[in-house]
Amino acid sequence: MKIQSIDEKSPYLQDVIELGDKNRKTLGFLPDQAFIESAKKRKILVAIDDEKNCVGYLLFRTSYNYERITIAHLCVAASHKGMGITKQLVDHLKLITKNKYDGIGLHCRNDYGLDNMWSNLGFIPKEEKPGRSKDGKLLTYWWYDYDHANLFSHGAIKKFESKLCVVIDSHIFFDLYADESLENEESKLLLADWLESEIELCITDGIFIQINNISNEESRKVYRQFAENQLFTVLPCESEKLDNFQDKLQNFLCQKGILKSEINLHHLARAIASDYYIFLTREPILLDIANEIYEQFRLSIIRPIDLLIQLDELNRNSEYQPIGLAGTSLEQVPVKKGEEEIITNYFYCSKHGETKAQFQKKLRCFLADPDFESFKVIEKQDKPLALIVYGKHNDRDLEIPLIRVSDHPLSATLAQHLIFKSVLHSARQNRQFTRINDQYLQDTIYKAILEHKFIRVEGDFLKINLAVVETASKLSKRLKKIVSSLGEEYDFCFQLANRVNTKNFLYDVQEAANIEKFLFPAKIIDAKIPTFIFPIQPRWAKDLFDEELANQNLPLFGAKSELAFNNEAVYYCSTKNSGRIKAPFRIIWYVSQDKYSSYVGVGAIRACSLVDEVIIDKPEKLFQIFQRLGVYKLRDISSINQDENGNIMAIRFGYTELLNKIELRIIQKILNNPKITFQSPYKIDNHVFHQLYNLGTEN
Repeated sequence: MKIQSIDEKSPYLQDVIELGDKNRKTLGFLPDQAFIESAKKRKILVAIDDEKNCVGYLLFRTSYNYERITIAHLCVAASHKGMGITKQLVDHLKLITKNKYDGIGLHCRNDYGLDNMWSNLGFIPKEEKPGRSKDGKLLTYWWYDYDHANLFSHGAIKKFESKLCVVIDSHIFFDLYADESLENEESKLLLADWLESEIELCITDGIFIQINNISNEESRKVYRQFAENQLFTVLPCESEKLDNFQDKLQNFLCQKGILKSEINLHHLARAIASDYYIFLTREPILLDIANEIYEQFRLSIIRPIDLLIQLDELNRNSEYQPIGLAGTSLEQVPVKKGEEEIITNYFYCSKHGETKAQFQKKLRCFLADPDFESFKVIEKQDKPLALIVYGKHNDRDLEIPLIRVSDHPLSATLAQHLIFKSVLHSARQNRQFTRINDQYLQDTIYKAILEHKFIRVEGDFLKINLAVVETASKLSKRLKKIVSSLGEEYDFCFQLANRVNTKNFLYDVQEAANIEKFLFPAKIIDAKIPTFIFPIQPRWAKDLFDEELANQNLPLFGAKSELAFNNEAVYYCSTKNSGRIKAPFRIIWYVSQDKYSSYVGVGAIRACSLVDEVIIDKPEKLFQIFQRLGVYKLRDISSINQDENGNIMAIRFGYTELLNKIELRIIQKILNNPKITFQSPYKIDNHVFHQLYNLGTEN
């Protein structure tokens, strides 16, 4: 028996689809397109017998910022059951994922009688809960742990509790209760057992208005009970916000010629006001104007089938929406003595037991001690949105004893920005660690800390950040030297040192990129991570990473934004002349000259980023996937030159550092090419990257 992964061109893909359809009663419905998308990502394993027949498959996905694996389907042909194929498929999955993920999880119905099988495969039952089917059959969550908790996955168990919250429309709500039919098949896929740990199905109280319109009393009673059971979370909604959005929404729909009777206005308005940004529907009337609704109200309207296909992207960072900061003028300014009371009112954490007196006492101590710097984030002269305190008692750690965000729709985005900027700030001062020791962490801050690879040590959170460009061998020695003079809490550096010194490390591009993220802004100069110089127009560079260009658009005495960096963003370009670029890779951003604008300081290299994902698809599809990350409108990316299939390229990148300007003439000299002007992506070797990066980070 041979186990192998397949792509979308494999002759075995159709066999997999047919085998899945034959067993859909136990596996759950999965559309053909979902199989194809999984194959494109090489997330289907197949079992091939001696006669080259596909006799089983395992379909899996990555979850929660790529930290764990979820088995969605595991199926063996009836003619080959009892031959150990299940074990071979699972063992192969363990083999190819054990070095990069925390473990494997899945939900399985208790009445399937597979407990012994999962136990024999080494899985442990973690929890039990009713499933999403109408009869609520019990599910057990099974977990196989790779025991990497000492390095990358502290707090993983807590992250299992977080889900992607999606609001369903009233039509899907009624579909979920009805008996299965061809008409409600797409809605029913939301009840698949493997989605139990991935999404939280939400409704608003607008659904009860819809139920109340049902004429049959018994039917009303049944649907009310269905809406109030554990399957759904009913989202709260502030009445003031609701009134505001309802009026705006009604005016918007009138302009589109859509009658109030054609949609459930109450439900849609409440979804917008709830601050959750995904709304599921199958209604063409809403799907046709989905992009316009997003631009007006920041609500993504998608079909259930698209939720399933895009789940990796949507689930990775559902709360991070830097587009919401577009057009704002955020400042990070010092907190002054005398502001303690107003700052306290906004940022003391009563939810976790902190009192106003405790918070105010700490803040006063920080303001009085020259070893601490206290900053607040404001928009113009409005209320404070965030607070951060830096402690600089030693040259090794940048201490953060206070980091808070106010209750605001963009609080999660601000938390991400603050932590990312703090890590850069620490590294640029040649400190080796950033330490967060706020004892009253808000949930929003906690999630952002985990996203940025902090490690839990003795009650604090610690992040290593090395401003070095070295070979893997030298980096390994540096890490061991760092830890040799420090306490046990820094022992994770030994593990990192050993990882970068393994035999095949330099050739494992994904592993090397992961380590660079973990050590950011460190660069491993002999790792086989490809690097490209990418041209970008000034108007996009100013919004994606270039503070200097952005400030040229402000009035002469305008406020300088201190939060211009997005730690995750998207860039769109043509597929032509781009070759077969695959993530991960580094980008050196060359801001091109623009004869139609008056920007100063262009025609130069300005930044460096790390690319996580490249997707080629239609502009409309890419916009739907990445609209939360960019400042682009659909008309912007629709104007990009498309290939013969109407596709363009989306590049999702992060970990961006602004560099010193490196002018074109200097780049040409380093490349020994006086005529090059960068009209398309240009690949460079590690030696050239080393020279450019060193020039960009001098002083």
